[in-house]
Amino acid sequence: MTQINQLLKNAEAILLEKGLDQNAAEILLETRMGLTRSELWMEMSRELEPNHEKQFQEDFARYLAGEPVQYILKTAPFYGYDFLVTEDVLIPRPETEELVATAEAFLKKHPLRSLLDVCTGSGIIAIALKKAFPDMTVTASDISAAALAIAKKNSLLLNADVRFIETDLLESFKQNNERFDMIVANPPYISEAEKAEMSDYVLKNEPSIALFAENDGLAIYERFVDNLKYVLNPSFWVGVEIGYTQGERVKQLFEKSYPHATVLIHKDINSKDRYVTCSNILV
Repeated sequence: MTQINQLLKNAEAILLEKGLDQNAAEILLETRMGLTRSELWMEMSRELEPNHEKQFQEDFARYLAGEPVQYILKTAPFYGYDFLVTEDVLIPRPETEELVATAEAFLKKHPLRSLLDVCTGSGIIAIALKKAFPDMTVTASDISAAALAIAKKNSLLLNADVRFIETDLLESFKQNNERFDMIVANPPYISEAEKAEMSDYVLKNEPSIALFAENDGLAIYERFVDNLKYVLNPSFWVGVEIGYTQGERVKQLFEKSYPHATVLIHKDINSKDRYVTCSNILV
């Protein structure tokens, strides 16, 4: 049998040689063993049971072959919760947590009754905000039935009462004359031209329908903003995640449709433009 420290030492040497994430081996091992990082470190001299070693070698081979850790483990952390993720949904990004935090800060000052999360994917935004504000009515939508199946499982796993609707952007709500106080969205916004800069881990594994949009990545925003008037209540707050080069153009879309609202570009932790908010409620 192999000691944990020797197994990880060997794995990390391979990761270093291949230029891959040095944390991957520890994440794979601790998650399968049900340990925290600190618990794993305290167990470094322990000999691994054969089943744990076998599972690690299988997982590690998948990672080296180009599969993201989150898809191997079928879980990803977001906003303090662990979400089920598969190849049908995007892997949650830390930048999206900043959009949720901004929405949460606004709701603490201005409690609103209804929220719609568009392009919900695995349901992370809708569920995180429902957990923070249990009395708020939360709806989440996506064009992908497969993604919604994962989102529904997450809502059950995390005990969050969210309604899920399969629709193309705002179409279903527009047809049914449904209106909301707050709308958030993390839509596809990557242009085809950016593919060359992207990691193979993303391109080969994550769903392209959730990544790419036409017209330099702006096509979804254009349709979304154009249809907001049919689904927003008179007083509203809207927040959308964006690509770091799209801030001014997305801001202009909102300003054209809502000239009397306050439209702001927000930067992420890396000082890159990351989301835009539009609201006519005085802060």
